[in-house]
Amino acid sequence: MTRLLLADDHPMIRAALEMLLRNTDFEIVGMAGSGEATLQSVDELRPDLLLLDIQMPGGTGIEVLRRLRAAGSPLRVVLLTAAIDDAQLLEAKALKVQGIVLKNSDPAFLLDCLESVRAGRNWVDPELAARVRRLGARAGRRASLAPRERQLIGFVRKGMRNREIAEELGVTEGTVKAYLHAIFEKLGIGNRTELAIRADEFLAS
Repeated sequence: MTRLLLADDHPMIRAALEMLLRNTDFEIVGMAGSGEATLQSVDELRPDLLLLDIQMPGGTGIEVLRRLRAAGSPLRVVLLTAAIDDAQLLEAKALKVQGIVLKNSDPAFLLDCLESVRAGRNWVDPELAARVRRLGARAGRRASLAPRERQLIGFVRKGMRNREIAEELGVTEGTVKAYLHAIFEKLGIGNRTELAIRADEFLAS
């Protein structure tokens, strides 16, 4: 029997999940409705698996995950959420979450996910799979940025114009434009504004 902690602030969701997992090999040993309560329950109950909502009061699911990993916890975690944006997907992956399931998915998906995670495999909701692959490919492109490309992104983030960048680097404006065009192609973005807005994301790797 796998001991499971359920963290979700909606009583109806908790009740539905309790019914779904009844007569399975997953035993709900506790429930929590906030981030702080989740962390406390993890310490007290020592579950084998945490089923974690992203949007909760008193600390979001991502914040809970951050604190668990910062403390060195190897606890297996499945995120259960109504929606997840790209930044949360990337961070969840970086924090080694083992499963992600959307609340509007077929309940059978959650059971498949829990079984996979219990067996040591990762599982991502089919609706999110394409996004995860796209973000992974983009992260690979970021990792391949050359030092000069990273430097240019930093200049754009500061709001420097091509002429100013050219003077800083001792090259022509045409060279700066060529560098930036190559960066746009590599990162799959369309213009300088998007590069400036997302500069922190691109420089994170």
